[in-house]
Amino acid sequence: MTTLAIGLVLLVVMVLMSLSFLLGRAVRGDQSRTVVFILLGFQTLSRLDVLLPLAFYLGILLTLSRWYRDSEMTVLAACGVGLMHFMRPVMVLGLVFGALALAGAFYFTPFATRQIEQVKLVISQRSEPASIYPGVFLEAPGTGRIVYAEKIEENGNLQGIFVSSLEEGRQGVLVAKSGYPYTDPKTGDKFIALQGGTLYEGEPGEAGYRVLEYSVYSLRIVPTKIGEAPVPTAGLPTLKLLTQLADRNINAEFHWRLGKTIALFVLALYAVVLAYTDVRRGRMSNLFVAIVVYFIYSNLLSIGETLLQNGRMPAAAGLWWVHIGMALVALYFLRQRAHDRTLLSLPASVGRR
Repeated sequence: MTTLAIGLVLLVVMVLMSLSFLLGRAVRGDQSRTVVFILLGFQTLSRLDVLLPLAFYLGILLTLSRWYRDSEMTVLAACGVGLMHFMRPVMVLGLVFGALALAGAFYFTPFATRQIEQVKLVISQRSEPASIYPGVFLEAPGTGRIVYAEKIEENGNLQGIFVSSLEEGRQGVLVAKSGYPYTDPKTGDKFIALQGGTLYEGEPGEAGYRVLEYSVYSLRIVPTKIGEAPVPTAGLPTLKLLTQLADRNINAEFHWRLGKTIALFVLALYAVVLAYTDVRRGRMSNLFVAIVVYFIYSNLLSIGETLLQNGRMPAAAGLWWVHIGMALVALYFLRQRAHDRTLLSLPASVGRR
């Protein structure tokens, strides 16, 4: 229950941070407001494989810490239930969360990454009327036009329009009081009908510069073709990933995905060890140490992935050296804790000095 509660809190924090970032981009006109929640959903799905191990780690830590503070662990120890007896239920529960993290790392995260790239491609190739936001200067994709509308009504009509474009080597500026998009019934081409405006064409001061008043000016919308979005390494399906492990980047990505699940079990060992506390210690002391351990572990994994990508680490070694090293330290600490010893015991000679 503690793990689920922590996971929910982490999920809410992550969603709020992502939402504020996406809304900021939408306000600046970098992306459509209509896809904010679509991107938010896929981004949340892509981070579940990172959220689950952290939630499980903190859930074990906080639960056992409370048992230590309430002297429940002392009572259990007096009844012959030692620290090692907790490893079986912890690892059984870890199998459930590990399976979810494995599914997230090898399926849901790559799937969400591909969908995010496809949505971004659709946004970058949207038609001009769909990309216009009131009060924002926007460069229409593929045309080089700078489009501005002071106001957009609910029916799609535009008010206070400004368009700057380069046509046949001549700079043109269109200013119109209003306008509306429409489709030619004969050709199917799309246009924006500008009403009651002025066209300024050429460079001011040159002989060819001219100013034209118009009642209606039809501005053609250049159609765009939406293709397939390029798939980054993080978005490659797992089956395709396994067939290209000879590539350094793909090999690093495979070990990175696998490492998220392995880290869940290693972190569970640290949670059991670091949960120990007593009335003389602060409530947050072991939590601070646990967070430091988590950041050390995650940073070592990031360094290992970079070494694999750069070819400075043998492909066969992968990230196993990080997992094995952290697991050995955790097992040593667990042994020390099970025998009621300090985690880092100094030699006797050093102590006398």
